[in-house]
Amino acid sequence: MPRACLLLLLLVGNPLIGAERAPEKHGYWWSEDPPVAAPLTQPEYQRLGPPPDESALLGMHPKEVESLIESYRQNAVWQATPEAVRWYYQLQDFARRRARAFMNVTEVVMLENPDLNMQTVYPTNPVGQAARVAQRTSSMTQRLAEEAGRAALVLLTRPGCPYCDEQRKILNYFHARHGWDIREIDIEESPDLAARFAVSYAPTTVVLFRDSPQWAPVALGVETLERVEESAYRALRRVHGEVAPDQYSLQEFNDGGPYDPRKESP
Repeated sequence: MPRACLLLLLLVGNPLIGAERAPEKHGYWWSEDPPVAAPLTQPEYQRLGPPPDESALLGMHPKEVESLIESYRQNAVWQATPEAVRWYYQLQDFARRRARAFMNVTEVVMLENPDLNMQTVYPTNPVGQAARVAQRTSSMTQRLAEEAGRAALVLLTRPGCPYCDEQRKILNYFHARHGWDIREIDIEESPDLAARFAVSYAPTTVVLFRDSPQWAPVALGVETLERVEESAYRALRRVHGEVAPDQYSLQEFNDGGPYDPRKESP
């Protein structure tokens, strides 16, 4: 028989030749014992002795001291002996004194560097707070009065909107206090104007300027009179290019001060 025929018969007679080998089976159902888990090892903890002395602690980074205090706290809870507890509180005393030293130096630095001292623009005492509120209100009221002749608020509403009725009352108070014109647009009757302001929610309040095509949102939904005043003031400052978006809440008397995000470090 020719060798080619013999080879063909061998290949046909054995279907496993040329076929992929089936993957081996493992596990309980194939009479294989489960692997034996390695025994759990308990971490070794050492009972701590006296903490480093003051000079060594002063040379350590605060993060190292923080980690050391936590270790001694756990050691004190574990041992519950007078010595272990005393060592923990000795470290706490060191940390407390270092924090006090930092605060003392901070007070000196703040007095010698007014540009870094927020107390100059945001006092924390009641008298200073009252003066700050008065300055802020006066600055905002004066600027809104200056813009009354060329600025107007536009209220975008839709029929059957109860929130629109309330916002309309707020804007009437704004008109009485600052003299700004108030216009109202029904976004269903004037969809082209609604599209111009990209408005789909009512009520929405925006500010317009007679000498500029620019506009800015002031309020979404019902806002208090104080909030509308503040938002209108901020919007006009932004539209006139006096502030960037990251300076949005900045008032004129704080330009270039510690509150100004764009103020350069001294």
